[in-house]
Amino acid sequence: MDFDMDEPLTLEIVAASCGTKRSLVARLAYQGLIETLESEAGEPRLPRRAVMQLRRMQRLRRDLGVNFAGAAVILDLVQRLEQLNRELLDMQERFKE
Repeated sequence: MDFDMDEPLTLEIVAASCGTKRSLVARLAYQGLIETLESEAGEPRLPRRAVMQLRRMQRLRRDLGVNFAGAAVILDLVQRLEQLNRELLDMQERFKE
């Protein structure tokens, strides 16, 4: 089953999917710690990928004791490293040819 990772979800759906309170999701979205989408509704919508992002943040918080801001920075750095690794592999493949 394929999921559209850009599918807009409400704060309630994200909160329920992560087993947390709507108020926490709203606060993290307001602080810019989780991704939001443009919405004509009165409150922000979050892409489906925000569920994965929030779950990872919760694990970092639980396992390593980092706060949500620290978890957001860690996830951003991991994402950047993964992108750089992909670019490096692409460059290596080009030089092999």
